[in-house]
Amino acid sequence: MKKTSCALFNIVALSLIPAVAGAAGTYYNGLGYQKNVGSYYNNYSNSRGGNYASMYQNGYAQQKTTTSRKVVKKTSKKTSEKGNAKTGFVLGGGLSHEFASWDFEMKTAGSKLTYDKLSWNVISGEGIYYFGDSTPMQIKVGARYGKQYGETDMMDDDITKGGYVNMEWTDVNKNPFAYQTGHALSVGSSKGGTQMGFNAAFGLTDFFKWGSVKITPSVGYRYLKYELTTKKNYGVAIDILESSSSYPYITCINGYMGELQCDPFLLFYPSGGGDPVISGRVEQQVDTDGDGIADSTQVSDTIQIPAGSVGVGTGGTYYYEQSGTSHKYETTWMGPYVAFDAEYEINKDNFVYGGIEIGLPIYKSEGDQPYRYDWQHPKSVEDKGSFGDAYHIGLNANWSTNITDSTAFTLGLTYDYYTVSKATAKTYMNSAHYTELYDLYTNALANNVLTDYEKIVLQDEIDKIDEYKAANWVIEDKDEIKSIYKAMGIRAGINVKF
Repeated sequence: MKKTSCALFNIVALSLIPAVAGAAGTYYNGLGYQKNVGSYYNNYSNSRGGNYASMYQNGYAQQKTTTSRKVVKKTSKKTSEKGNAKTGFVLGGGLSHEFASWDFEMKTAGSKLTYDKLSWNVISGEGIYYFGDSTPMQIKVGARYGKQYGETDMMDDDITKGGYVNMEWTDVNKNPFAYQTGHALSVGSSKGGTQMGFNAAFGLTDFFKWGSVKITPSVGYRYLKYELTTKKNYGVAIDILESSSSYPYITCINGYMGELQCDPFLLFYPSGGGDPVISGRVEQQVDTDGDGIADSTQVSDTIQIPAGSVGVGTGGTYYYEQSGTSHKYETTWMGPYVAFDAEYEINKDNFVYGGIEIGLPIYKSEGDQPYRYDWQHPKSVEDKGSFGDAYHIGLNANWSTNITDSTAFTLGLTYDYYTVSKATAKTYMNSAHYTELYDLYTNALANNVLTDYEKIVLQDEIDKIDEYKAANWVIEDKDEIKSIYKAMGIRAGINVKF
């Protein structure tokens, strides 16, 4: 990661030289004012020189005029250089509207959660202190607070990434012959979210110059946190059977143009007790040409129902509505960064700025899903990356125009891209729920009224609960999370120089 950061650093430095950029520089530049001063002295010198020469038409007088002009020019140059230095405080504030999205994927869990088309109204402030021409350095601090604007959809997708395994079905020898997998999709409404952030940086003011472009490098620290809540969540879930080649029943078939169609998982219970039977479609030999000989294989149109069945189970196949809070997440990105900010003077009252920032934040997200009775609350899950797992790229471009000698109006665009891969996921299991199940299962085994198959299933569940307890009710999956947050905004503000 260090090599990658260095390479990006070099590319950024080269690409910024011909660019018009620079958010960190103040809107005020003394150069325009000093040009006026220089022009004034030059005109004064010319008029004095002309009058003086007309009065004394000799070589000595002409030499005196020339010398006088040279002295005035040198004084003007020194004054101009001193006036160009940025000194004192510049304070600014503004309002911005941002369009954003956030999503994260879980590799092993086969799930993806997306908050798309987020909108934020953000108020922000920034202060810069310039040490002056003898110390071309600066300190910059900023803060922001935002509220979610309107509503946006949240999608909890447990389909496109493969779904999740609900049960592994085995024979009496514990050889798996089929997998009961779950697939769910829900859509909820998110509103009332908040965000906050701050940053602080130390820079070398106008350290690089290329023509009229002045570039300030800096190093700093940035913190961003946002909270999102989802309510009115509606979804469907379906369990299907993914079988091995040795399993006789077929639950998924290929439809028109390769479309895959799967029947819901069905478990049939025989009369008089005994082991339940998993059933589905079967292959049949059919006579397609009417010669009395089966010459083709065809999957049956209906699911086979075992004889004597008195009940049926559908596993995790159902529709659901969650009117209260279904998802709540608090996510932070925080860490160091390097930045390059540039300034270009159009004229004495108008400037354009631009900048690029590259950071290595640490990612952390804590979530609560209150309807998951098998998880703890208020913290159900926690995802966290290490230093170097994530990176941030920030871009900005601004135009500034002077309203008075000390006040300027600014208008600009911002873009931020945060991403992390291979973050660790932790799930906090509800110990009370699983302890209750544990007692129920062990009592059922002790009564010795179960079939051999039921005993196998219950023992597997007991072993799983023992694993949860040994892990202190926390299940950890490394390299599990990939998360991306993107935001683009337009900002208007006022800067004041003191």
